[in-house]
Amino acid sequence: MTEACPRSPESAGPFQRVVDTKVGRDLIQLANVAGNVTITQASSDGAAEDVRQIVVGDIPAPPPGFQLRDELLERLHTQVGVGGAAVVSAVTGTPGVGKTLLAASYAWACQQAAWPVVAWVSAETTDQIIAGLAALAQRLGLRRTDDDAITAAGKAKAWLSARSADGRPGLLVFDNATQVADVAAWCPATGAVRVLITSRNRAFHQRYPTIEVDTFTPEQAIRFLMERTGLRDPHEARELARELGYLPLALAHAAALIVRRRITYAAYRRLLAAFPLADHLPRPHGDPYPRGTAESILLSVAQAEESIPAAGDVLGVLAVLSPAGVPRSLLYGGADPDGPEPSLDDLAAAAKIQELLASLADTSLISFSGDGSTVLMHRLVQRVLRERAEHDGGLSSAIDHAITLLEVFSARLAAVFVVIGSVGVLAPYAAALSADGEQRLHRMRGWLLLHNGALTLLLLLVFALLFLAKGLRGLLG
Repeated sequence: MTEACPRSPESAGPFQRVVDTKVGRDLIQLANVAGNVTITQASSDGAAEDVRQIVVGDIPAPPPGFQLRDELLERLHTQVGVGGAAVVSAVTGTPGVGKTLLAASYAWACQQAAWPVVAWVSAETTDQIIAGLAALAQRLGLRRTDDDAITAAGKAKAWLSARSADGRPGLLVFDNATQVADVAAWCPATGAVRVLITSRNRAFHQRYPTIEVDTFTPEQAIRFLMERTGLRDPHEARELARELGYLPLALAHAAALIVRRRITYAAYRRLLAAFPLADHLPRPHGDPYPRGTAESILLSVAQAEESIPAAGDVLGVLAVLSPAGVPRSLLYGGADPDGPEPSLDDLAAAAKIQELLASLADTSLISFSGDGSTVLMHRLVQRVLRERAEHDGGLSSAIDHAITLLEVFSARLAAVFVVIGSVGVLAPYAAALSADGEQRLHRMRGWLLLHNGALTLLLLLVFALLFLAKGLRGLLG
């Protein structure tokens, strides 16, 4: 029988609250009913070896003040427990309500229940889906050295479908999916592997059973604020929660700033009312921001930039890189503290970045994956920071800094996955690139072609369209 992964002291509370639910107990029972769930994995020399549990992908860690939404968790389990796929979706399509965190709660429970495979795949683009499944194939020992990413992803899908025949449970999460057809093409066709899909696209409702995730209830919002801040003033907490529309993301930023500045709910509301949003952001285009969200994010950003050295530079870089997450080592800028013989300079440079990231995590502007190796920034925070940089004229500098880090990091094959996720973010801002930036992106394109075979042909087309669009804009302007 597979053993559950050990919990760290910092995360034991939130994990245990999930595991102690009826859902958590049921998932453990399912693992027991399935019998011996040890995975047979091919080693590099072709011999079979037993693997206790495989967890793939950047599953978010529990945030400070984590609120277990057990009623949604039970509804979700009722749907996926019968073997189908479930969509986690917000009723209004509003970002920041906690779709990803609900799916993560279920993944934590499956991991603690010793399910043999728990895979978390970013699904904003087809390339991300393929990259995530290819990574699973690599961990399963299915990927040959001459397999491209699409072939490897197909092997992972086939393996998941075949394993369902023996009743062994497994979980596959497609996070932040955008297109129904893209996800459907890579879903295992048979039943014991559970599939969760988080998305803002309500077209998923036409194909899969749905769970609608809304904002916190007033009671949940008040409880979150009081537990996160330690301020036992339910009346003022209610007023602040109402002003922020009970949106979990906005509440998290408010609570983090209240804790760091040691101020009251009323004092935060005064800061919020006085914040000159028009001085920092252009008139909103596309989806409007939820009420109070941009203000709460930018208040946290301003506080971080005032009190944390170099915070602005790192936040700017993270805003233009992959929303699926960035390896912590990319931000070291070439320092290699984990090498066989790290220099004192490398250790010092990495320690400085680690301290900076820890301070930013305290502000709730970033978070980490469960194993701490990947830095995550909510897509709505990225959007606010990019629009502020565009408004203030700092976007080109942020992109240039990001390209520099990618060039250094490109010595590692993992850079392929970071670049894949970053292209979609940078595309709307191609006009901000300098001539030197364009040349450097051309060099990155050549590197991708060298290292990622057929998959990068798709990226070549994206780059070509970007530069064509910029050229046309120059002719027309």
